[in-house]
Amino acid sequence: MAVQELKRVFRLSSLELADPAPDLAAEDAIKLYQASYPQLAVAQLSEPVVENGMLIYSIEKNEVKTKG
Repeated sequence: MAVQELKRVFRLSSLELADPAPDLAAEDAIKLYQASYPQLAVAQLSEPVVENGMLIYSIEKNEVKTKG
């Protein structure tokens, strides 16, 4: 039985972001994208899904809360 390592990808809406640091935890890896995507500072990761030989983490943006 062969073990295949899955490539980790982060999905932000329709945009797929390559894993900037495969050696880091997923939560720490997306922090490296915060300079380009500030909304990641408060985003949450979904559970990973295997798709086409890739491990896909969907980035869920928190809803903006307003008073009133």
